[in-house]
Amino acid sequence: MTLDKMRQTTFNKATLDQWEQVALKSLKGKTLESLNTKTLEEIILKPLYSIEDMANIPASQTTIIRKSKKSSEWLIAQMAEGSTSEAILKEIKDSLSKGNDVVHYKVEKEHTWSAEQIEELSTLLSDHTAILDVTNNPTFLTYFTDLQGLVKGAEGLELPNARTYFLNGTCIHQAGGDAISELASVLVQADAFAQKTSAENLVKKAFVQFSIESNFFMEIAKIRAFRILWQAFGQAYGNPDIPAIPIHTETSLRSYSVLDANVNILRAGNSALAAVLGGADSLTTYPYDYLTGATPTSKRIARNMQLVLKEETHTQRVVDAAGGSYYIDTLTNQLVEKTWKYFLTLMKEESPVDRQALLLERAAAKWNEQIHAFSIRKKSLIGTNNYANPDDVNSVSIKQTEYKRLAEPFEQLRKSFEDSPLNTAIIPYGILKEYKARMDFVKGYLIALGISPIVAPENLKPFELQKWINEQNIDYIVFVGNDEQTAGLVPALLNENLSVPMDVAGKFEEYEDWLDSGLSGSIYAGQSLLEKGQQLLSLAKKEDLNDNA
Repeated sequence: MTLDKMRQTTFNKATLDQWEQVALKSLKGKTLESLNTKTLEEIILKPLYSIEDMANIPASQTTIIRKSKKSSEWLIAQMAEGSTSEAILKEIKDSLSKGNDVVHYKVEKEHTWSAEQIEELSTLLSDHTAILDVTNNPTFLTYFTDLQGLVKGAEGLELPNARTYFLNGTCIHQAGGDAISELASVLVQADAFAQKTSAENLVKKAFVQFSIESNFFMEIAKIRAFRILWQAFGQAYGNPDIPAIPIHTETSLRSYSVLDANVNILRAGNSALAAVLGGADSLTTYPYDYLTGATPTSKRIARNMQLVLKEETHTQRVVDAAGGSYYIDTLTNQLVEKTWKYFLTLMKEESPVDRQALLLERAAAKWNEQIHAFSIRKKSLIGTNNYANPDDVNSVSIKQTEYKRLAEPFEQLRKSFEDSPLNTAIIPYGILKEYKARMDFVKGYLIALGISPIVAPENLKPFELQKWINEQNIDYIVFVGNDEQTAGLVPALLNENLSVPMDVAGKFEEYEDWLDSGLSGSIYAGQSLLEKGQQLLSLAKKEDLNDNA
């Protein structure tokens, strides 16, 4: 085809009805609704969004978002950490020389600063924006009353050039909350500040922080939704033209794991891009090995994520790069509506304490939902509950953070099985191609718990099986075969009264009868990893089991 013909080529406009017909054919009897998914926020996500979805979205939504962002740029705000003031100062200078934009660190009481160090830090603060946390030592700010930036823990101090009213969206996120809880929490805090001082002071002195999870599109929408909600909050206080406040973000540690920690690079990168596309004003990216002790290399990788985003994607050149996406605009609007409704419900409570209690109650419920979804592997945490590496060791000390982490119960199980090994074998029967998929599932399932099974020779006769179990010092076995082999051979093996507990791979109608005949339990898709792990851990510790696994 010539270039002229290519230019003249046109495509027929596809309609939503045509798409639906094609989709229904591919679904083979399932409905289009089966493609919908429900988020933690109870928002229904559709497989396809079109301009029709924009019909009920206010035309002002995009305008508000874009006007509230003065610049398409964002500040790289990597945090300096160290056991001494000397180490912190060194890291601040090193980071600033390599692309960091902000003096960002947490002041601790045990850090002793000399006069020379104070002078050097003062020079750095005069040239750079600051993001400081002085909660543990607010008197430190007596040396830096003219600093510019964002300061946590300094509400009562006179810092004319800094914002000190901290609206903490991270707190509810750390407790397990969803995006609606985080946004509503910030509005509740804003109301408390406005009541305590005034709406005018709030606008001048406030800033907000959010943790950005790897739930990519929801996190983009969360930041955009806040800008709409802030406008609505201003209108409620009689200020329809309320100025925007800075949004600081950090990549969330909720999905970080010490198991296969390199995957944390992908999680952080995903979160960082979501923060940037959502319109964050500053961003802190945690190193992939933050939980076990960051190294100079991992800190460099974390900082370079943002440098690469600026240099390679050009996202810093566009205000509201996500605007115009039917999906993200719809999601933003749904978050705004649901959050404002929940905020009004919270404000019916008489005191801030009661409102916080409701927020924490919701966060706890949402956390349990998340843990359950990861436990049954409805959602994946690669390297932890899915595709786990059997060579990973969990003996390193883990840094304690304020985040509830999804990987933590899995890490604890892995550690427990390191301390109390369970010698496990998979017992295969039949032809390899017929049972391999089931065997691979069982392997992956057990490895995620911290159990590395060995595979017995194929099709062992009962007396050979018992002999092999004795020779290999096996504690526990899992029968694997196709449906026909399983139905025929499991009862026969149970009649042999093998010396170790036996589970069966899969779900079968005869299961209850097999339990009566001595079967220990089963392993199947959709089963809770955490519950099964605890049952097998009891077996490893030679504890009495009250019921079958």
